[in-house]
Amino acid sequence: MDYRKLLGKVESAVLPYFGGGTVDAPSRRLRVTSPVAPGWWRFEVKGREATAREPASPEGMEALPRVRGHVWGTRLVREGAVAEPLALMPEEQPPRLSPVTARRWHDGTLLFEGVEFEGEAEETARRALEEDRALGDARGVSASLRAAFGFAVLETASRATGIPFAPVEARARVLDVAREGRAEAERCLRRLAEERARFIRMQAEQEARREAAARAWTQETGTPEVWRDAEGREVGRALSGRERESWEVLHGDGARTRMRQGPGSARPPHGADVREAAWAGPERVRGVTPSAREREAWEARRDASARAGTRTGRGPARQERWRAESEADMRVERALDKAGARLLDHRRLGDGLLEVIYTFMGERFVTVVEAATLRVRDAGVCLAGADHRVTLESLPSVLKEAIDTDALVITRHA
Repeated sequence: MDYRKLLGKVESAVLPYFGGGTVDAPSRRLRVTSPVAPGWWRFEVKGREATAREPASPEGMEALPRVRGHVWGTRLVREGAVAEPLALMPEEQPPRLSPVTARRWHDGTLLFEGVEFEGEAEETARRALEEDRALGDARGVSASLRAAFGFAVLETASRATGIPFAPVEARARVLDVAREGRAEAERCLRRLAEERARFIRMQAEQEARREAAARAWTQETGTPEVWRDAEGREVGRALSGRERESWEVLHGDGARTRMRQGPGSARPPHGADVREAAWAGPERVRGVTPSAREREAWEARRDASARAGTRTGRGPARQERWRAESEADMRVERALDKAGARLLDHRRLGDGLLEVIYTFMGERFVTVVEAATLRVRDAGVCLAGADHRVTLESLPSVLKEAIDTDALVITRHA
């Protein structure tokens, strides 16, 4: 069999496109060659690439699982007070709290299908919302309608108080909000604000401890540690204040471990990552502390090599930097795809960091990671100071547990 013929085979498929760099076929995720407007498109599929050719009418919707609930903005609220985004909604927005149906696409996205007939319960809830009244124990109001009403009340209170919220943060209290009204919504939002403030204080305290540990290390050893940039390149020189702050955030745990070994100890602790514990020169990697003359010679060779690379167009200035950025972009997308999340956007922040925006379980998250390792610096949610213990690939499983246990508190809102 000539596999080259299979690789070059071109197919046609009608698929829903939600934006971004990928589109999901029933059995696999394809890379979109040229992004287009969200909607149903006829794609030309070759290998793992898809090219949009023309708009198309939906196909195969009747074979997809149907989901029912009530609409809140651009979300469908279903049983369990789960509020999921609705994709490809019509230009004419359905009335508030309308009963709607959707179909679940192969990647889990809900595709808007239509509005169902409504009864007195929807009109009762709509009137209560307009008059800023609570639903109380009104009869005939389904659980999904009651939850949608509660989210709508929370949304109004959020605009008034300036406290943002995500549905997954308030899911456990949304039925209480529907029953009690605006006062309960404000109490719910204030609890979220207090939790976020507590998290910010904890972050500040951890940063202060890192800075104190860095000062103590320098005073006791007389040798400043070496910071490594996001692409893993070693910087064998005294660090500026900003670089030291970045290094301590990245390597604070390792630095504190070495401090406990005592002043002058150059060998990394057992089991430590050599990349974190090593001096920038090869001698320190073997556990031998170089002399001042050896350090100066090594730094001179490094600087000369860097200058030569810049003059000839080689080195990190051009090609290596571009290659590192491209590889980081691909690793971010692969990590999220493997974890069941979808990448929306990302941007570089400097100091070797990336801000990644993605969706997971119908919610939008913003996470700051190291470009070189994808280790999390700021998860964008409260992890009790354990952000550095997870990577971009493992973070979604932590988010899922927090969502399932109604313990999620988002600290970065997109």
